[in-house]
Amino acid sequence: IQGPRRTLSDVLILLQHPPVYTNGRRNRGRLADAEAARLRGLGSEYVETDRGGEITFHGPGQLVAYPCLHLKDHFLGAKCYVSGLERTVVEACARVGVAAEAIPGFPGVWTSPREKVAALGTHVKRYVTSHGFALNCTTDMKWFREIVPCGLDGRTAVSLQTLAARQGHGDAAVDVEAMVPTVVGSFARVFGCDVRPLEEVSPATLRAIHELCE
Repeated sequence: IQGPRRTLSDVLILLQHPPVYTNGRRNRGRLADAEAARLRGLGSEYVETDRGGEITFHGPGQLVAYPCLHLKDHFLGAKCYVSGLERTVVEACARVGVAAEAIPGFPGVWTSPREKVAALGTHVKRYVTSHGFALNCTTDMKWFREIVPCGLDGRTAVSLQTLAARQGHGDAAVDVEAMVPTVVGSFARVFGCDVRPLEEVSPATLRAIHELCE
């Protein structure tokens, strides 16, 4: 990403995880060992992180976005940044015919008061962001039925695939590969930045990321 003040100020990482349950700061260290073992027995990993929020799932069919931004370069505070992430997802959903919104007091992006299509959890240190959001594209909802997503009883996760079919857009391309350019475009518009492939901007940074992931 080319921000308004630096030649290379930020990186937007988009990926799919293998099945993994992650817990955030609000509930970190509180999950019983037996429950963590149960989740691992489902064929997933269990990892505790420094992001905000509680337990959620990441896995195949889900587009996970990790923006690494220097908020000062974008003249943003943490609350405005989080709002920008939510607006990014809302706009991306709208572009495939799915109506979604942010609900005050309930982080993430919702398609009804009970159904969340994207989870959001961030961490900011010295104005630099980490973590981000996870958009359920074609995710198998069986994984979410094993937990209380984000600690919100009575609410559940839903996929774009299900929503598109329900709202009469069953032929919309909503898999992860199709949603990448849609999300990138929405992110660029919301944050007013030029998003380009990292291999074009900084091959060295791309190599470093690949080395960290090996």
